[in-house]
Amino acid sequence: MPTIEAPVQLNVEHLLTAVKQLAPEELQAFMKELLAWQQQNAAAEEAALLAIVEENSRLPDKTQRRFETLRRKLQAETATESEVAELQKLWQRVEQMNVTRLEALVKLADRRGTDIKTLMGELGLDKKPDVF
Repeated sequence: MPTIEAPVQLNVEHLLTAVKQLAPEELQAFMKELLAWQQQNAAAEEAALLAIVEENSRLPDKTQRRFETLRRKLQAETATESEVAELQKLWQRVEQMNVTRLEALVKLADRRGTDIKTLMGELGLDKKPDVF
């Protein structure tokens, strides 16, 4: 394997110069390793996006129960001012979760070359209840 001198800071031009110096069999091995790295990196990024979707699809059980209780009280017009304020804070949290989840879904749909509705169907999210 040839030794290639490289500057301390590499840029694309430096890397290309080094790659061009590889023998055909070394270039093939390099391309195989690069492709494997790209696939591994893509899988990790997709897993991270899926985790964000999951984390932001539902409130924790205890918080969800409180949210539902406060919503029922508000509908029954029996909620106190502090309960209304608490419900408003929870709604803000839910709205932020929806934004975060949608951003992750947009990125994931873009990576997969599809639209959000199709992606949600593929992930089974079209059948699950929303955060609230």
